[in-house]
Amino acid sequence: MKLELPDIEKFERIVFKKKDTLDFLLSFSLKLLQARHVGLLLGTNRTYLKFLPPAQWDRGVMHKFNGRGLSGLIFKYFGNFIVRYRGLSPVRLYKDTQFGSKEETDGIISFVLRKHKDFYEQGIKILVIDLSKAVKDAKREQSKVSVLSFDGNSFQYLPDLKVNNAIVMQFKAKNFVSAYIPDYGAIVFNTIQEELLDKIDGKFVHENQLTKRLNLLISAIEMASLAYIGHARGKQAAHIIWRKEKRLRKTALQLKNREIELNAQKQYLRAVGAVDENQLNMEAVNITDGVYAFMDMVGSASLRKHFRPRDYFYILNLCHQISADNAYKYSCRVDNFMGDCVFLQNTSPFDSSRRGVKSHFSMGIYERIMLMIFTISSIFNEINMLKQGQHTMDKAGRVKDMLTNAQIDISFRAGLEIGSAMIGPLGSEKRKIVTAIGKAVNNASRLESSGAAEKIHTSQKVMDILKEASITKDTTNIWQIICKARETKELNNNDSLDFFDCYKKTFKLEDNIIAQQTNVSYKEFSQDITYWIQCVPD
Repeated sequence: MKLELPDIEKFERIVFKKKDTLDFLLSFSLKLLQARHVGLLLGTNRTYLKFLPPAQWDRGVMHKFNGRGLSGLIFKYFGNFIVRYRGLSPVRLYKDTQFGSKEETDGIISFVLRKHKDFYEQGIKILVIDLSKAVKDAKREQSKVSVLSFDGNSFQYLPDLKVNNAIVMQFKAKNFVSAYIPDYGAIVFNTIQEELLDKIDGKFVHENQLTKRLNLLISAIEMASLAYIGHARGKQAAHIIWRKEKRLRKTALQLKNREIELNAQKQYLRAVGAVDENQLNMEAVNITDGVYAFMDMVGSASLRKHFRPRDYFYILNLCHQISADNAYKYSCRVDNFMGDCVFLQNTSPFDSSRRGVKSHFSMGIYERIMLMIFTISSIFNEINMLKQGQHTMDKAGRVKDMLTNAQIDISFRAGLEIGSAMIGPLGSEKRKIVTAIGKAVNNASRLESSGAAEKIHTSQKVMDILKEASITKDTTNIWQIICKARETKELNNNDSLDFFDCYKKTFKLEDNIIAQQTNVSYKEFSQDITYWIQCVPD
């Protein structure tokens, strides 16, 4: 099928110069869709004023016509008189019931004006209505016909529409196309080129050609609508500008809030192990300054015997959610959940700012370790709140009741190490994660296994760094977290908070929170000196 497309660029050059903008739109649209007739419906109310907000419309008035052949010429010059004489204009959008309320009027035109504004805001640009059933049922008063919506990309079926068969027969219509014109009303087509709407197995035969023409129609309407608004004067113009300004402000606010939500969501997903396509396809890299930690439930094998599966999973999932939330809070990442074990990391491939945008700086090893210790300690303290029935995730105190009834306790321990590891995508073709593998990761796991409840078991190497660690403006992420916790926008630029002093104050710990261990060994792992760091107050 080959039909010449009208020149949309030429239309754009001319439309803003035309005084009869709408007449120009009609002639362009008539040629574009090869329609029998095309008309413009003005949305208004009993005042018959133009440029009224669509919310005030209660009727549609046939305003202008154009068409092909003799009938088209007649409608062009006498269409308004004909439709008024035959009672087809104005079209009432609502009718009063015997109970004094209003209900929607049946029919294509009333549906077009009543619904197009809503559809337009939802992204639906054009309605295509097949009238073949109405033609077949010509002797009946009304028929239900199928309606397709087009949003600029694809077609979707809408609920069937009830139409007046007398009007269909009056115009000898075989199909009907309409599009909403902002701040004006609608453009309607009686029987566009039938070949454009030919279907096989429910799909348009010439879909590419049809979508091209409908998209050109959308562009022409957008241009003509703006050009037509230029004819508004005085209060009408001011009202239109204000309506558009309000819509723009509302849209801008919605977009801004949505952006904030999406960035927060991205940041959270990144913290709980989600990765983007680039990371899933990344080459494995060797990282020398990563911080790795494992957190595991103490004595979980025997504890499971005291709970029904659903209760055990309820407790465990709450603990994992607490882990995920705190990993997000302290700029760390959940690498993986493995049964009752959580693998946490803070490594450079996942560095990001608090706003979810790639940071221009990389955190130093001091800050990575401090963030990880704050993460684990926060998890342990929140799990204690959960056990005491004081956590917001379990307001009914279900966990506390289960532990009391079973006369047992639950606790976690953690191991933390720093050093080299390889990071990259791992798994099958259908299921991959991005994870860390290496000696530092293994050591963190062994430190956890040989640790103690509610304590972080770590190496001499980590402890040497922590003894020198402090929180300053240069440790940006943890600095901002401390500022937020103290409900101040910023600390003094010259402030330097000793890590252990700040740590003890944050988690209400007394002195002597470090316990040295000697000759620790577990399977193939052994170290002469290690340390336990207390996380929960005695």
